[in-house]
Amino acid sequence: MAKRNKMVEGMVIGAVLGAAISLVDKETREQFLHTSKRVGKKCVDVMKNPQGYTELVKDQFNVVRSTIEQVAEDVRIVTSKVNEIVETTPEIVETVKETKNTISNKMEVIRDDNIER
Repeated sequence: MAKRNKMVEGMVIGAVLGAAISLVDKETREQFLHTSKRVGKKCVDVMKNPQGYTELVKDQFNVVRSTIEQVAEDVRIVTSKVNEIVETTPEIVETVKETKNTISNKMEVIRDDNIER
């Protein structure tokens, strides 16, 4: 158990040191401050107006659910069409073979008639 705590402790220390070193660069530091301020403002806005964000999340959830339902319906339709094709293909192949045989037989009869003449 002690090794696990040391590992987590080492990871935290490494993350803190990595963040501190990256903030030495002025551009990174300015970007971090800008992003932090923006996130802070957004958090304050969410805390002041949680109902609005709750509705926004619900709306987004409904959009995702509707999209998933539509995709599921599309998959059902495609699956149905594939099954239909799988079922009818042997019948079509058989019909084509029968047609070929009929045409071949008719051609033989015509050839025989022409040879006899």
